[in-house]
Amino acid sequence: MQIPYATYPVGNSLYPLALDLFVPTVFFFFLGAAYRITRYLVTYQRPFIPYPSSELRQVSGGHKIAALINTFANSSRVGIRRKPVTTAVGLLMHLALVLIIFLLAQHMVFWAYYIPPYSALYPLAIPESSVDGLLALTTPNKAPVTWFVNDVWGPLTVILNGQFLTFLLIILLGVHLGHKFLVAAERLSLRAGDWWFFVLLYIDVLLGFFATAHIPNDVYWYDNLLGAHILVAEIMIATLPFTRGFHMFEFYLGKLREWYFMVYRRGEK
Repeated sequence: MQIPYATYPVGNSLYPLALDLFVPTVFFFFLGAAYRITRYLVTYQRPFIPYPSSELRQVSGGHKIAALINTFANSSRVGIRRKPVTTAVGLLMHLALVLIIFLLAQHMVFWAYYIPPYSALYPLAIPESSVDGLLALTTPNKAPVTWFVNDVWGPLTVILNGQFLTFLLIILLGVHLGHKFLVAAERLSLRAGDWWFFVLLYIDVLLGFFATAHIPNDVYWYDNLLGAHILVAEIMIATLPFTRGFHMFEFYLGKLREWYFMVYRRGEK
């Protein structure tokens, strides 16, 4: 069965369809992001701190930088004190996600295809598995592409590899989703966007793992698993502004505004 799309039949593979839908996905993401950021700026209520603004404006640049770091770190410190397990799981999950999305070798090739300057980060690429990292360290000149998985990370490639980080992410996401099921069982409110984002993320991680590990070991299945992996990621990206995942942008914007009003506009009415 062939699926007609654009000017050619896609055939039985989801992979070319997924590639063609990437640009429309980015367009819908920026459209939704513009709406969310505009709404945030319009409805933001700046805090009032009862200290004279003139005193804060005279502090040194070092104190301002320290205040900026403290503003970002404060939420994690509070979380570690109040909910150490869930906060630690969340921090590790975020770290694993950032490494896999932006530094996994295969993903870097994908990003560089659409954003050519991204190729400058190739030296920071992490290998698909610890075996790839070991080969890159012990026999760097054996294959013509071994320069891509280089020894910048050294022995850290034992843990800084796609396979290990994927296993870690599957466990952490499972813990996170389990916690949400417990919250739901206690009849506490959960937004639909929370379930949508994290369930899709879990599915996407599994699809990426199966495609990379060639499970099952068949070209037809590989193309479809890889295509499905990209399609699920595109669905997440397109709907990101309306789900829990958008906090990765909203959090930083909110913290910057909080720091600005605490340091530069403190005490103003």
